[in-house]
Amino acid sequence: MKSFNKAFTAALLGVVALLGVQTTAVQAAEEGWLVDFEEAKKLSKETGKPILMEFTGSDWCPPCKALHKEVLSQDVFKTEVPKSYILLKLDNPRDKSHQTDAEKKQYPVLAKKYGVRGVPTVMLVDDEGKPFHQQVGFGGDKAEKWVADIVAKSEIRAKRDSALEKAAAASGVEKAKLLDEAINLIDEKLAVATYGDVVAQIIELDEENEAGLKAKYVGLQNNVKFEEEMQGVMQASRGAAPEETAGKLGELVAKYKPSGEPLQMALYYQGFFTMRAGDKEKAKVLMEKAVAAAPDSRNSLQIKQIISQQFKD
Repeated sequence: MKSFNKAFTAALLGVVALLGVQTTAVQAAEEGWLVDFEEAKKLSKETGKPILMEFTGSDWCPPCKALHKEVLSQDVFKTEVPKSYILLKLDNPRDKSHQTDAEKKQYPVLAKKYGVRGVPTVMLVDDEGKPFHQQVGFGGDKAEKWVADIVAKSEIRAKRDSALEKAAAASGVEKAKLLDEAINLIDEKLAVATYGDVVAQIIELDEENEAGLKAKYVGLQNNVKFEEEMQGVMQASRGAAPEETAGKLGELVAKYKPSGEPLQMALYYQGFFTMRAGDKEKAKVLMEKAVAAAPDSRNSLQIKQIISQQFKD
């Protein structure tokens, strides 16, 4: 009898453990959310509704928790948003014990594909996974406003599709302009990362840069490659001499000739490591150039404050 009880207990614990692993998927389903990307695309194709993907860190990210509490768990969201979108939750919690292996493997693949660098990120995509809107973070909007805004964003897909349809009937530079109109509706980095085929067409169609589109998209491609390589340099900086890191950043700037905020951050970090290497005068010049590279960016004010604090005469 004792051996039977032990076997029964072991089997029961096994069932409990299995149920625990499925908790995330079951809870998400009960709340109207899917957790499998392929399933969401299939349902999107069947219903004609695009997909609302939420990249989140449910058990550690404060703005993710706020978004869930203030918006996603509210009745207005549960009632209105599923009318317009298929809901897909892509969670990257610290405690992954309640996730399936498929969920654990899926998150980093999709996060890399869509260039997700912060959570929460809400992204709207069609049934092929092509994005047409993304928003990062949560600004504290009331549920009613947040829901109204996200529902209205479905119009972007219609505008994109209209431009693509017109482009299909056009040729040459005119076609390039219409393709640009279509993907210009979304974030530039996201467009380069996920509409590579369209970007390649634009560059080829505007080979002589008649419409300025070849230069635009080659520049955007360079910015994306530059940021990827800069990230590698920054990761390697922990074990490197500061002057070495500053030199590598300078080489990247010379190689890719980035502009705007990517250039701003490169110059700022180059100045930071130059200051750590002991050349304060050169560091100040680099940080001042960083401000000038994107004077209206969010980072400009912070860099100005650093300059005023660190380089007092």
